[in-house]
Amino acid sequence: MFKFNKVFSSFASQADVFSDTQPLIRSVLDGFNVCIFAYGQTGSGKTYTMSGPSTSKKDWGVNYRALNDLFDISLNRRNIFSYEVGVQMVEIYNEQVRDLLSNKIA
Repeated sequence: MFKFNKVFSSFASQADVFSDTQPLIRSVLDGFNVCIFAYGQTGSGKTYTMSGPSTSKKDWGVNYRALNDLFDISLNRRNIFSYEVGVQMVEIYNEQVRDLLSNKIA
């Protein structure tokens, strides 16, 4: 049995998903670690939800919206705080872990 904080329907928009996860994402600015996890079968929309198409800001996924939001906040607070942002993105498929931000072939 698994417990989830939230499950979104197939009708949820990119804005809906980000709006619901934004407070959690912003908690990194207070020193918390955050993991946003997309789970589902191949073709179910995980990549779309997390990244979205890059053609329109309106359709950005959680990743791009989160980074944009965090960088805007850090820019507005630059005279008060100094932030260091680190990001990891991995894919787990067939019990294999792949770094999505690396060009290295494992």
